[in-house]
Amino acid sequence: MNHLTDETVNEYLDNELLDRAEVEQHLSQCADCAARLATLQTLFTEIESLPELAISRSLREASQRDAAPFTRRDAGFAFPRWLKLTAILQAAVAIASLMIAAPLITERVPTIQSPSLTDLLLQLQSQWAAWPDMFSTFQIPPLPQLPVLEISSLVLTLTLAGVSVLWLVGNGLLLRNKIK
Repeated sequence: MNHLTDETVNEYLDNELLDRAEVEQHLSQCADCAARLATLQTLFTEIESLPELAISRSLREASQRDAAPFTRRDAGFAFPRWLKLTAILQAAVAIASLMIAAPLITERVPTIQSPSLTDLLLQLQSQWAAWPDMFSTFQIPPLPQLPVLEISSLVLTLTLAGVSVLWLVGNGLLLRNKIK
């Protein structure tokens, strides 16, 4: 026997079913579904009988206060006034320097002649045609001969141990400052 779904039982309680007779027939034959329906009816009755309580504080004010955007001062990003003035002064000097230098640069730089589209396409075609010839004559250069180093295993081991210790000490110093 198929039981009623929770959705069907809730729709039955809300009087939103089109075919109530079929559900009522099932409820009269199925004790499990009838018990679920009785439990839900009791629950809804208890919920509706609860008293209305007034909210003790205004949630609107608290949410507006919390949702206010942070300013730089609130977040701890306030720059000192002297730093702001220094940055503004540097920007002004940079703009003035560019305004003074612009005419001098334009006099010294020759005008650039740009090739036409046809010239660009012809150059591209000649480069494209030259590539197969270039790759057919390509040779890998020989590798240089490296001198063989004769290092004893003791020296190599001591060197690796020393480098490892230096690396650990350096990282320890870096991390110690970040932990504090």
